[in-house]
Amino acid sequence: MKDGAIETAYWLSELLEATPQEQEEITHLLDQHGTSEFWTRLKEWGFSDELYTKLLFVSEILKNFKEHTLWP
Repeated sequence: MKDGAIETAYWLSELLEATPQEQEEITHLLDQHGTSEFWTRLKEWGFSDELYTKLLFVSEILKNFKEHTLWP
């Protein structure tokens, strides 16, 4: 498992107050598919409505941030 996926999943899970099971699922998906694909396919992953709503919110923030900066 890639360290980047673990760290990203950890901080994302902390931010969203995800359960340990949700954190494990996020870690697995990030590790297996990468960050870009994780966000692109967010709706496909079958998260609970609550977690999906939180992830969608973060996705929109990241999208807006990317559009207004030189962030890759």
